[in-house]
Amino acid sequence: MSDVGLNSNIYDISSKYLTILNRFLVEANYDSTTVSSDAMKEVQMFLHQLSTPLSMSFQIQMVSQIIHTYLKEYLRNQPSEVFLQHLMLSFDNQMGTSPEALKQLALLAEALNEECDNAFSRMRVSR
Repeated sequence: MSDVGLNSNIYDISSKYLTILNRFLVEANYDSTTVSSDAMKEVQMFLHQLSTPLSMSFQIQMVSQIIHTYLKEYLRNQPSEVFLQHLMLSFDNQMGTSPEALKQLALLAEALNEECDNAFSRMRVSR
C-alpha cells in the first residue's frame, strides 16, 4: 500500500470515530438534557469497544492506539486504561453528559482530531 493510501485510511478511520464524538459533544454542550439516545448509545458502544482489546476490530485497535498514545502524553501519571474505564462507567451510569465526562470525551476527540491533521499532512507531503 502506498503512503498516500495508508494515510488516507488512517484519516478515514480516525475521522469516522471523531465524527461520532463530535456529534455527541455538540448535542451535549448545546443542551445536555436533550442528547439523543442514538448519540448516547453510539458513544457508549465505542467506549466499550475500546475497553475490550481481545475482540477489537483492526479499526478499533488503531483508534485505541492513537488514543492511548495521546492520553499517555496528556495524563502523565494516570494510566489511560483507568481514564477510559472511568469514562465508560460514566456512560454506563447515565452520567455521560456530566461536565467531567464531556471534558474527558473532548480529550478523545482532540486525540483523533490531531491524528486526522497529521494523516492529512502526511498525505499532502507524499504527493
